[in-house]
Amino acid sequence: MSIRRLLVGMLLIAAIAAGGLRVDVGGAIFPRFTVDAEKSSFFLMGAEANVRAQVTSRTRDILTAAVQVGAGSAMQGWTSGFHFGEAYILFPTGLRLPTVRIGQAVIPFGLMADYDIHSQIVQTSFARSLGLRLDPGIGILGSLGPADYWLWVSNGNGPYVMDNDVDKVITTRIAPTFLLGDAEVTAGLSGLFGSLPHWSLDSLSAMMSGPRDYATKYRLGLDNTTDWGPLTLRLEGVIGKDSTLSHPLVFGYYGEARYSFAYWIQALGKYDGWHTEEGSARNLGAGVNLRLPDVSMVDFQLLYEIDFVNTGAHDEQDWSVVSQVAVNF
Repeated sequence: MSIRRLLVGMLLIAAIAAGGLRVDVGGAIFPRFTVDAEKSSFFLMGAEANVRAQVTSRTRDILTAAVQVGAGSAMQGWTSGFHFGEAYILFPTGLRLPTVRIGQAVIPFGLMADYDIHSQIVQTSFARSLGLRLDPGIGILGSLGPADYWLWVSNGNGPYVMDNDVDKVITTRIAPTFLLGDAEVTAGLSGLFGSLPHWSLDSLSAMMSGPRDYATKYRLGLDNTTDWGPLTLRLEGVIGKDSTLSHPLVFGYYGEARYSFAYWIQALGKYDGWHTEEGSARNLGAGVNLRLPDVSMVDFQLLYEIDFVNTGAHDEQDWSVVSQVAVNF
């Protein structure tokens, strides 16, 4: 039985028992145009339908289900699961108690826990540091005073993939939010352990065909999100080891800054890198987001970026200009 059918069945049973069902349906499309040193291409980055259903009684919420249905994407093959395929149920257990989450959901490591990047023109370095974004599993999330927390146990193989072994991925995160002067600051501490897809730096371009190797990954991450008036800063640092604790350290970082000059124009810049014993893979980007006045559902995003790959087999530098229109409805 698929996760989607299971969600629909549980919703119907709960709605009949409780007598209250609210369903919200939305969607998004992300056409994109890219130019680099070798080619130019127009393609549909993604199109999706999003369904969110909530079952309630007279006194409390019983469950909430969220399903993301991919309607089309140029990201063919295995990497489409980086962005499309969320399908989970949230069961609140009571006031000040954790909420149980079951299904396919974002691994709550670092900035990914509360930063939805799948429709953004910039991406955090999850593909290099973890090798996954969405993964089927079960866990809890909630708040303790000013701190949010997550615990997630998942397969480690990605969405729509059966897991035929006992190796699981355990992810934890705690992130307090506080005021620092005029700024709102969220500081997160994440830990992860388990078997995940592994690519060498020289094989990153082959991700679409899916992983050939898996490695036991140990990861510790620190992240920070600061909102200070028109300025938003996002920072993340990750350190860990692959396969065994005796192997050399791997580490990475991500930094992003956004500044809103007005409601309709925002400048952005980002820099990230991933370093292993093979070498490094880094990306530098700068761009702008435009929003039509009084049309909040449409965003135009433009980014110039440079990729650097330095390994024993490659010493390359590539540039590209990417433009994307994000339409949410």
